[in-house]
Amino acid sequence: MNYTIRTPEGVQTLTDGEISAKAKAFAEACPSEITCAFRVWYEGFEGYGMPAKGVVSAIEQGIASSAQWTCVGPRRFEKYGLVNAYENQNYQNAAKELNGHPMILHRFRSGGKYQGPDGKVWWIPVVEQFDMRCFEYQDGKYVGTMTEINPNSDYAKAMVEVK
Repeated sequence: MNYTIRTPEGVQTLTDGEISAKAKAFAEACPSEITCAFRVWYEGFEGYGMPAKGVVSAIEQGIASSAQWTCVGPRRFEKYGLVNAYENQNYQNAAKELNGHPMILHRFRSGGKYQGPDGKVWWIPVVEQFDMRCFEYQDGKYVGTMTEINPNSDYAKAMVEVK
């Protein structure tokens, strides 16, 4: 089937196979630990709005056809809801810096627990460029309300991952 979509090269009419090939190329260049079709749509295709169901399927086929990405089933992404997620099997070797600056998403793992310099343990469900949304974790429970921590702050730089 053909779809008229916006790409970084402009508005194009692409087949399922062409969309899959572009999605595969973008996924293979992506240094993230986990991704989904919607992330590829918005970041790789510079898409806007909701892509058609056929476009999502073509993107998922492209990601899955890459040897470095494995489908890990449905996961919740804050912006996209519950969608099929893909894990990067080459994450350990992926670039962790861009233009000499460490990438935030590689300093903190979404869903990980980190101990701050004050001894508090934080569960971080969302990591973004300008903030991390965190919940304090005590005695196997999440306590208090959500706290936003600047990932570039001295506090965040002193946080270490705990298992």
